Amino acid sequence: MRRDTPRKPRTMLTVMVSLLATLLVATPAIAQDRGPYEFTAPVFDIDAAPDGSIVVAAGTNVMLIKDSAVLPIGDVPVPATTPSSALNGVAAIGDRNFWLTSGGGDLADGAALWRATPGGARLVGDIDAFETQHDPDAQAGTQWKDPRCEHDPVQGFSAGPQSNPYHVSALSGGEALVADAAGNSLLAGRADGRIELAAVFTPPVDESGDYRVLFTLGDGTDCYVQPVPTAVAIGPDGASYVGELTGAPAVPGWSRIWRIEPGARNVTCPSAACAEVISGLTSVIDLTFGPDGRLYVVEYDANGWLAVFLGNPVGGTVKRCDVASGWCTTVVSGLTLPGAITFDKWGDAWLLENNIVAPTVYRLALP
Repeated sequence: MRRDTPRKPRTMLTVMVSLLATLLVATPAIAQDRGPYEFTAPVFDIDAAPDGSIVVAAGTNVMLIKDSAVLPIGDVPVPATTPSSALNGVAAIGDRNFWLTSGGGDLADGAALWRATPGGARLVGDIDAFETQHDPDAQAGTQWKDPRCEHDPVQGFSAGPQSNPYHVSALSGGEALVADAAGNSLLAGRADGRIELAAVFTPPVDESGDYRVLFTLGDGTDCYVQPVPTAVAIGPDGASYVGELTGAPAVPGWSRIWRIEPGARNVTCPSAACAEVISGLTSVIDLTFGPDGRLYVVEYDANGWLAVFLGNPVGGTVKRCDVASGWCTTVVSGLTLPGAITFDKWGDAWLLENNIVAPTVYRLALP
């Protein structure tokens, strides 16, 4: 923390020299233009490094936007079993040191947490094994999902545990939080390979407080609309905030944001340690806290993510939210497939758009 200290009187020459030095040092901060910077699809996440550069998880590559140039950091050995064989999430630990996630194929195959540096990437969290052994949203004590409800012959998913580690947030250099979209859980992964369940999320509810039913199995077992947590951010209060995409039918207004107490583990949302703080959102794909202390939420499409594939999208949004009151206002609308948002060290917002078609990353002007 910077502290004010008494200053000695300075001559005009000293002031001029100091001002010139300040301007010279500040030049790199304004040298980076707005973009857009273009990447090969898919790109699912971006983050800001401490030095102000923007980290991009592009396919299996980690890239940096630094001083108006795009620099490669290196490839990550993502298994070919993962969807699109691409990285899902990136969180900067240092200027060239990152947490990364890769999604799982059928029955969680290949789901993982990685640590990457310019020297290479190593798998530090076997989420595949964790999901297979624990299946948090179907385990005793938190069970709401019958594993048979995961069977989808069209998309090639079998009945059983599924995992799609999506966006990730760094708690420290030794620990990260992972939003597991297909596992409906928030996981805590450590650099020593240990994985813990931080929270498991339950389905959206109807006006009576009952889980919303998606379909029913032949024996009468209900299969519910899944929460699908996609994004996690650490708040100024140290709590974890998690946003939901919400599964099919992707109805507008069904997505929520949860607040999980700092350090909480093995909790169910909602509970005493996990509270819903914002509701009425639609297809949340990312979120982050801005320098103003507000939560910035990216909605994939205001008509729901399924509208993108059905041919009737209306465009995504960025919302500025006050988590204390639960109030949000739309600050940007009409976006095309927005995927992620971050703020650099100078307080400028950066947005990923067109994430699965023609990804672009650019500095976003916010009102």
